[in-house]
Amino acid sequence: MYSKADTHLHTTCSDGLMSPEDTVEIIASETDLRVIAITDHDTAEGALVAHAYAKRRGLPLEVIIGQEFSTMDGDVVGLFLKSTLPRFKTAAKAIDAIHAQGGLAVAVHPFSHWSTLNYMCGLGTKIFELPLDAVEVRNGFPTNFLTNPLGEWLVCRRGQHLAALGGSDSHVPFTAGQSFTWFEGRTADDLRWAIESGTTRAGGTLWTPLNLARMLPVLLERGLPHYEHVYSD
Repeated sequence: MYSKADTHLHTTCSDGLMSPEDTVEIIASETDLRVIAITDHDTAEGALVAHAYAKRRGLPLEVIIGQEFSTMDGDVVGLFLKSTLPRFKTAAKAIDAIHAQGGLAVAVHPFSHWSTLNYMCGLGTKIFELPLDAVEVRNGFPTNFLTNPLGEWLVCRRGQHLAALGGSDSHVPFTAGQSFTWFEGRTADDLRWAIESGTTRAGGTLWTPLNLARMLPVLLERGLPHYEHVYSD
């Protein structure tokens, strides 16, 4: 049996527009995802809240503790963390800290470069040399219609042959699961095994117009998401 996971989601604990609780409720009721990772920028607080809430409510959805690290080299996501980790200037230091917690390190949107907006900066060709565990080859953000195929082609044909993941990068849960990861099994432990064994597959689409339209009332109420990257040693 194969299931779907979304390994890249944001909440109001960074630049998302809905709380961890609302995010989990909407995803559990409106998608067929079995596992998600909340990966707020430079904090695991949203993931910790969402994880506890899903367990308390008995929802048919497992929440992985995650965090997206904003480094000067590009963004790295840590999955299966235990607590919030500090900010790091380099991706290598972030990856070391993720592994020290027993987590997995993922290069997200590796060839995206919205550096002028201080947003969505990928590792680029550093994915071939850093000790990563996986690469997000399908990111749901609409501007990645060209960089997604590039990343998938390079990961499959060059470098370390890392596990390929799909993540929606949703900041409002209406677009959750539109890009996703196929894995064998049903649980977060099954997903971890699939990543470590390199058997995951990326699936899905970019955010769809219908679900983008559902975001408009939230955007009108709360404004565009914004997050200021601050780098530390």
